[in-house]
Order: sequence, then structure tokens, then C-alpha cells
Amino acid sequence: MWQKSHRNARRTFPTGTPPIPSPYPLAPSPPPPPMPRAVAMFSGGLDSSLAVRVMQNQGFEVDALYVRTPFCSGVDDSAAAARSLGIRHTVRDVGEDYVEVLCRPRYGYGSAMNPCIDCRIYMARMAREFMEELGASFVISGEILSQRPMSQKRHHLALVAQRSGLEGRLLRPLCALHLEPTLPELSGEVDRQRLYRFDGRGRRPLLELAEQLGVTVTPTPSTGCALTERSFAPRVQDLIQFTPDPTLWDFALLRIGRHTRLADGAKAIVGRDQQENASLRAMAPQGDPDRTILLEPANFLGPDALLVGPDAQAHVQTVATMIVRHTRQVPEDGPPQVRVTQGKSSTVSEASMRV
Repeated sequence: MWQKSHRNARRTFPTGTPPIPSPYPLAPSPPPPPMPRAVAMFSGGLDSSLAVRVMQNQGFEVDALYVRTPFCSGVDDSAAAARSLGIRHTVRDVGEDYVEVLCRPRYGYGSAMNPCIDCRIYMARMAREFMEELGASFVISGEILSQRPMSQKRHHLALVAQRSGLEGRLLRPLCALHLEPTLPELSGEVDRQRLYRFDGRGRRPLLELAEQLGVTVTPTPSTGCALTERSFAPRVQDLIQFTPDPTLWDFALLRIGRHTRLADGAKAIVGRDQQENASLRAMAPQGDPDRTILLEPANFLGPDALLVGPDAQAHVQTVATMIVRHTRQVPEDGPPQVRVTQGKSSTVSEASMRV
């Protein structure tokens, strides 16, 4: 009778005895491949939030970039929207070269002093640089075809991509089906069939999509940029006219206080409340000491003022009187006095009650 050889017999172990470890351990499992990455030009509004969620649903890791200018006030809202989407939020400030965009826009202004196309190109360039830093594949934005007639027509969208160096890599998920496919769509990295074809200014379909995609932060529409306000435009025009080489500091001052143009091109900026007074005090040391003087009430309660101009010292008494005229609490035991600070020098002067 044939029997199994001892060599081929199955080896058994008593119950509870561990198996003999192999002298050739298995290699560890390779780590999962990293998620594909995209950068979002992110304001925190409904459109940019929807664009992010669309790409998240396609498996992309999205980094939000908020480009801050002296005229925007939505950085906190943008950060809150990014948190609700579970994405990183990065803030980058424009540089002094942005002044060229403000003073001499290649593609002109909108209905006020808003150089929207040039500004969009500038921001897209910053997004491209951020994309390259992170090793991301492309940039997305929440722009919608024809939503803004001065900057979001078909040729405007193509121009921004081309002039920013993002041609083929600037994807607008909400209106992509109206546009030529981008490189990530052509390569299959992005599923074009899962993108959208919104156009125009209708908001209801976007709110419906937000509900479908679970986007909970849906702020009311706003440009968020003071340059689009016609009431703000005269201040910008005045600055460009009277200041040959303005800086970002000069433009940032435009949003603070009452502005009065004086003789010889000088300008007085008077605070309207405690917050503006604090802003003037904070900004004064950042200005050119040869053309910037801070005036503060010394013995009475009143507004602070900033005097800016090539011969600012000649107008100190005029601005001191303006401060007195904007207060109801002049001292009873003597003339009103103001503290005058220029650079590191500070003195106290009497203010006249008349201009």
C-alpha cells in the first residue's frame, strides 16, 4: 500500500502554538499615491466655494489662495469659507508693482476706477507662482461666463489665462462646458463630464447646486472691492492726479477718514471715529517721514489727522484748525493744543480756532 512520504506530509502544530516565522518577511505595502492637487483663486464667495467643492468631488486636494489688495475687506469671510470646506487657506499681499495696475491698466477701467482685467491677470500670475511652489497641476476659479460683462466675457477669460501664463491650466469648473477644454481635461486628470455650463448672472441655480453639494457658506453677492464703487472713484483719481509716484501706502489711505486736498498738492486725512484714528496712528510710521505728519489732540478730545505732501510742514496749522473744528470739547482753561509728530520728532503746538 502506497504511503505519503515523510517529506510531503503536512506539518501540524498543537493548539495555540504559533507558526514558525518565515525567514523572508513580506515587504511593507507601498503608501497610497498622493491626491492630485489644485490651487483655487478663492474669495470665499458662493462661486469660488462651489468651484472648490466640484474639484473635491473629483478627488482633488485644493489649496485656497486669497490675494489681498488695499481695497478688499473679505479676508476673514474667505478664511471662514475655507474652513467650512476643509481646505488650507493662504493669504498673499500684492506687491508695489500692483501700483502699475492701478495707475496705468493696459485694458482700462470698468464703470469706476476698477481695472478688473489687469487685476485679474495680476492675481492669476500670483496663483500660478503658488501652484508651482506647491507642485499642483492647475489653478481653478469660480468665474462664470458673462456674469460680469466688463471682465467675464469669453475673450476676457481667454485673455486672463494667456497673459498670466496659465493658458491651458486655468480651469473654471462652473462654466467649463462653455469653454475649450483645458490640459487637465484633455489628459483625463479632470472628468469634463462632471463639470458645469453656468452662464449669466442668475443666482438661484447656483444656490440649488450648493445645496446638492453640501456647501453651507453662501454669502450674499458682493464685489468686495472699493474700486468698483463710483463714490470711491474720485479719491483714486485725485491721488493719481496729485501724486506723481504713489505707493501702496498712499492707496491704502484712501479708505480711511475725510480727505481734503490743500494747496501745493498736500492732503489732510481726518479720522471719523476711534477705529479710523487708530488706523491713522498705525499707518503714520509706515509713510515717508519727509512727507508725512501725524497730528493728535493733546489737551482735548477730537479726531486725529494725517498730513501728507511734499511740503507738509507748511500746512500744520491749517490741519490743526481742522481738528479743532471737528470737536465739540475744546478746552476751557486755555487754547487747544495738538501733538505734531514727523518721523521721530514730536512737538506740541497751539491750534487756532479759525482757518
